[in-house]
Amino acid sequence: MAYTIIRSNGSTLTTIQDGTINTSSTSLGLPGRNYAGYGQTLDTNVVRMVENFANDSVPANPLRGQLWYNTTDSSLRVCPADGTLTASSWMILSSTNNAGDTTLGNLTVTGNVITDNLSVTNALDSDTITVRLATVSANLTAANASITTANLTTIRTQSITSGSTTTSGSLTGVWTVTGNSSSNGLLIGQGNLAFSSSYGVKCDNYMYANGTPFTPTGTYTNANVSDYMTGSNNVVQFTGNIAPTKITTTHIAGGGTISNVWTLSAGARIQATYADLAERYESDAIYAPGTVVEIGGDKEVTAVKADASDEVFGVVSNTAAYLMNAMAGDDETHPAIAVAGRVSVRVIGKVAKGQRLISAGNGKARGAQANELTAFNSIGRSLVNKNDDEEGVIEAVVMIK
Repeated sequence: MAYTIIRSNGSTLTTIQDGTINTSSTSLGLPGRNYAGYGQTLDTNVVRMVENFANDSVPANPLRGQLWYNTTDSSLRVCPADGTLTASSWMILSSTNNAGDTTLGNLTVTGNVITDNLSVTNALDSDTITVRLATVSANLTAANASITTANLTTIRTQSITSGSTTTSGSLTGVWTVTGNSSSNGLLIGQGNLAFSSSYGVKCDNYMYANGTPFTPTGTYTNANVSDYMTGSNNVVQFTGNIAPTKITTTHIAGGGTISNVWTLSAGARIQATYADLAERYESDAIYAPGTVVEIGGDKEVTAVKADASDEVFGVVSNTAAYLMNAMAGDDETHPAIAVAGRVSVRVIGKVAKGQRLISAGNGKARGAQANELTAFNSIGRSLVNKNDDEEGVIEAVVMIK
């Protein structure tokens, strides 16, 4: 009768037929019923288990949890998973020479840790640690204590924290912060960089913004740039002239904010890439650009419903040159509704260049006949010819009344 070999977790490892021996399921020979010479196999298995498969290479067909004594570095190792044949992947339990490694799980020390060299790859947390050389690759926590040494010249760590926002600390002496070409020298993630009394910032180069050098023409002097700050959160007004050729920002997808009242001088103008004047209104659904809308629905605007409707109000735009009420919402909840200027319009049917547009219902427009036009239903005029009867998008000049 065949032998069925059951693992410690209750699962079946293999089945061994009568008169045969299995040498492929484990690092041992597993003889079946009536296998000739089974005694030699059993004795060999005992020796190998006693010496923990002592060899300079990983045992064949290892099982999870199996021990192996690595004669190369005199370490006892544990197989982490079935069939692991890479020596470095086995967990090291101990070392009998001074060049080996020992890997452990969580280790709780109730007394003091005293060592010449301590390498920590996660967290170091204790009241008292006496060490000659310590390498910490994560966090070093000295609870209710301090780190004091006369010969400490370099600290390499990922994080230094004070314990809470109310716990203060100080750096005394002259310290140098050195970054590299791809990282910051000193990065303040939260809070402010504050200076007491009359102290300030001294630097040999221009200050940087978003990693890009700020290099204006000329020299900073007290004559053209105020060199001090006054009041609470106020900066002394700079009354000189700034003449850049371009101002850009990454704020709000490339946009920024202009506050207070600004005046264009005679002959000055603001130019825009696009052409329509639009304002955000709350809609009862998400509408594609070019959709013709009217006031109504559950919200402020909805897609125009009737043909030749007098209720037409505007066209959904995603190319506004000037967008009013811009912070009311986004394009899904508060689409920009063009009420004047060049804009793309969804239309049905043929349209001639210059032909006036009226509602076709269902959020679309169409070319108007002369006898259909009124003072209220005209949407605008087409800028192109459309020669098919299908639905499409055309450029038009919107003039909503």
